[in-house]
Formats: sequence, C-alpha cells, structure tokens
Amino acid sequence: MKPMYYKDDDGTKYKISFSEEIQMKNLHAAKENTVWLRRNFYAKLTLVVIMLIMVVTFIFLLYRLDQVNFFTILMTR
Repeated sequence: MKPMYYKDDDGTKYKISFSEEIQMKNLHAAKENTVWLRRNFYAKLTLVVIMLIMVVTFIFLLYRLDQVNFFTILMTR
C-alpha cells in the first residue's frame, strides 16, 4: 500500500495514517459545509428582505387605491 502524506501550508510533508487522513477529509468537509450554511443563511435573509419590501409595496398600493374613488367620479359624469 502506498504511504499517505499530508502537505502543510509551509510545504512540509508528513507521513500520516489512514485514520488521520479520514479526519483531515472530515475536517475539510465540515469547513465546506460551514461555508455553504453561511451562504444559505444570507440567501434566506435576502429573500426575507425582498418579500418584506413586496408586502409593504402591496399594502401601500391597496392604501392608495382605497383613496381613489372611481365610482363617485363615474356617477358624476
């Protein structure tokens, strides 16, 4: 079986065991998962803000339409 090596940031190589290799892969996967969870949180936050803006706009639209009295204008003509 081929020996497994871990290359440090400064270029130093270390011989590692199989369980250490699995731990390194698990650590890398956990870091990647954290990045995706953070992106997911900010995407959901953006969607909530957009939905809030749309709801406020719709409520304002209904308020403005309530002020316009179409039927009174049509009856006076």
